[in-house]
Amino acid sequence: MKPFLYYKGLRDLSQEITGNENVYLGIRPYGFHAGNMLPFIIYPLLICEELKKRDITPRLKFHIFLNDWEQDQLDGPDPINYPFNVYPANTTFQHVYVTPDKKKNIVDIWEPVIVKGVSSITKIYPETSVKAIRNSSIKNHPLMKKYLLQTLKNPEAIADILRKHTDKVVLAKPLAYAIAVCPNCGLVKGQTTIEYGDTLKHKCSFCKVVTVGEYDSFDFWFYHKPLAIPRLEIFNIDFCITGGDHFSEGDYYIREDLIKLFQAKVKPLIVLYTPEVLGYNGQRMGKSKKNTVIIPLKQLINIVKDNPRSKYIQINEK
Repeated sequence: MKPFLYYKGLRDLSQEITGNENVYLGIRPYGFHAGNMLPFIIYPLLICEELKKRDITPRLKFHIFLNDWEQDQLDGPDPINYPFNVYPANTTFQHVYVTPDKKKNIVDIWEPVIVKGVSSITKIYPETSVKAIRNSSIKNHPLMKKYLLQTLKNPEAIADILRKHTDKVVLAKPLAYAIAVCPNCGLVKGQTTIEYGDTLKHKCSFCKVVTVGEYDSFDFWFYHKPLAIPRLEIFNIDFCITGGDHFSEGDYYIREDLIKLFQAKVKPLIVLYTPEVLGYNGQRMGKSKKNTVIIPLKQLINIVKDNPRSKYIQINEK
């Protein structure tokens, strides 16, 4: 297969699908703005629009993968110049709590906001469906466990794939694409290794506690590149929609090689990439850039249609 790029790619892909596919949408569960709206609302709506032109009733099943195993902030030697030698600065979103009793985390705040936004698709096309999945909810699925343990066992193989498809330098150290959350202090610091079978040892570099336990006794940070593979297989995904910034870093070909590495039983890889959304200051839209905005759906749809082959979309509103 091949990647499909931007609105032109959307129209091409829409000619090849049946309207009954399982669709992959992945997001950091922290914020929802015009940059997120493109892959999560605008492109799904436009695909449904193209299907209707073919007299096909859209029955797409949208899977929102809420990455509660993603880092709260990136750390590493230099996350800008060495983006594949990163790890969490503190912990994962699953362990970023918003109440003193630790019964509610940041994902509990943002999940309903994200789901409500994406569910606007079902109001226009009622035979489509939306389902939210947190990584933590499928931790003990055999395929998630299998691929996470493979990642812990052989990070060098993943690094070799990244080197093959990026112009960025991948350092020999630090090299980790999965790390346990320390059960003692709740931080993602130090090193996680496989002792035997599915028994792990985590040495926390912050609190200095060494924990040995079964896989299911830990929570994890799992780097988003290899993390995509179990989700593709578990949910029998037909195609993915994601931001163009991922395509720029070799995402499509990295996924293909990771599928081969893991010997995953997935459908032929189809990924539709949306343009990158730039804020008023010319930087990629994001909360860390302090340039996020919400703009009307119709306005954003018109911007997309007016730029069918554009890699970037500029939003000038503040």
